[in-house]
Amino acid sequence: MSWYNDFKKDNRRAIINLVDSEYLMCSFYEDDRSIGEIEYPDKSYHYVRDAAENWIEGIMTVDTVKMYKV
Repeated sequence: MSWYNDFKKDNRRAIINLVDSEYLMCSFYEDDRSIGEIEYPDKSYHYVRDAAENWIEGIMTVDTVKMYKV
């Protein structure tokens, strides 16, 4: 897995990774604690970046991440 992009704002962080050169995954953190990781095998980088930005802006909730996490 290789690091791709890192987003931070206040107490939230989202890290986009490229997994095995095959698909993107985003890891979501709040207060330096892992909330979960969501795999995006059929989505574009722009789609995953929007998810990361939605997380750090507070649009995406903890419940949403937990519903879709790996």
